[in-house]
Amino acid sequence: MALEPKDLDIVIGLLEDPDPDIVSRMCRKLYELGTETVEQVLSAVPGDHPAHREASRVLRWLMAPRPEAALQSLLDDAVEDIDLEAGLFAVAKSAYPDLEQHDLTQRLDRLAADITPNINPSDHPIRTVRSLNAFLFDDLTFRGKQDYDKEPDPDLSYINRVLERRTGIPISLSSIYLLVAWRLDLPIVGIDMPMHFILRYDSNHPFYIDPFHQGRILTANECGEMVGKPVDGQMLPVASSLRILIRTTGNLFMTYTALGDEPRAESMKSYIDLLQGA
Repeated sequence: MALEPKDLDIVIGLLEDPDPDIVSRMCRKLYELGTETVEQVLSAVPGDHPAHREASRVLRWLMAPRPEAALQSLLDDAVEDIDLEAGLFAVAKSAYPDLEQHDLTQRLDRLAADITPNINPSDHPIRTVRSLNAFLFDDLTFRGKQDYDKEPDPDLSYINRVLERRTGIPISLSSIYLLVAWRLDLPIVGIDMPMHFILRYDSNHPFYIDPFHQGRILTANECGEMVGKPVDGQMLPVASSLRILIRTTGNLFMTYTALGDEPRAESMKSYIDLLQGA
């Protein structure tokens, strides 16, 4: 898409704005506009101009593998299940092309390292979960966004933004909880609950964890009370990493549809189709 001269001047001005947030948003917009627009910016300014530097960075993003290709590669490499962390990164990079996987990994590694001194393998599982809950929800103040269905916000689903803002929806908070727990070798799995998403600690006496509500501990019957249905074998199935990614992209599809952002909704639909076809 070629820009009109006045629009080109505006883009160049925003790319050299002193506010890094404005520059970051303009770079993401430039990424959406595509290669032709980026090359137009590059040809309009000298090589030492700030706008040239930022546009060159966007061009590198455009040359990187697209999210569909990254997800397909993960599916091709999967043995028993897809890599959840890498999959969530690929989805987030579709909206934040400047996101680097090593930054995401280091952030999660840091969370696990910080809580490790408080995790004792000989502790009762409930004590272990309470320690993890205190760290995530008291010390770091991770929270579930109330009424998120009434205020659609895609950043409640993108793992990088949930880590930054420490606010999410059930499945995004559960995903972060899982990725930290797995680094600690805790036997915690996702539970594909209808209308909600929780976790289960697998031990001699399994119990459930609700990260959206500060990690409260639940019995199977209490899980049933949450959705107003009697507990049966089909209501609390274990969610594979693939299923978590499908639900995450499904949430994003509904969010962008509610916001009237058809191009992004269509992108999410293509990711869902790809993942469901695995």
